[in-house]
Amino acid sequence: MDLEAERVVLMETSREWARAAASGDLERMLSFWSDDAVVMPPGQPSVVGKAAIREFVKRALAIPGFTIVWEPERAAVADGGDVGYMVERNRTTASDPSGTAHMQFGKAVTIWRKDPTGAWKCAIDVWNENPTEWALPVPVAP
Repeated sequence: MDLEAERVVLMETSREWARAAASGDLERMLSFWSDDAVVMPPGQPSVVGKAAIREFVKRALAIPGFTIVWEPERAAVADGGDVGYMVERNRTTASDPSGTAHMQFGKAVTIWRKDPTGAWKCAIDVWNENPTEWALPVPVAP
């Protein structure tokens, strides 16, 4: 098992998921979560299972001006090659009642596992607000 190659695939899977989110295609977005996934949004109850996640995402997409983008910053894969995690940064935008767009930075941890076909699926998705764009300290060039 080439764990570095799996780490790269996992990070690219997150980027593909972000592209799906940007497309607004609900079913494509949902396909990245496992059927038993748990989503833990900030300040809200946990959302458990694909049906509940579908409703959660539908409500988010209905918010005027809502967008979300993200990028993984770090990934690791367990020695067995079937479980991994990522630290990611995100940015959401939504409009207030006057139509003014507001942006918010966030940081996230996602836990992934491979499904029976070998595809990476997000099993745990948790995030919160962050004061800056980056989730992890930005490395300083030597």
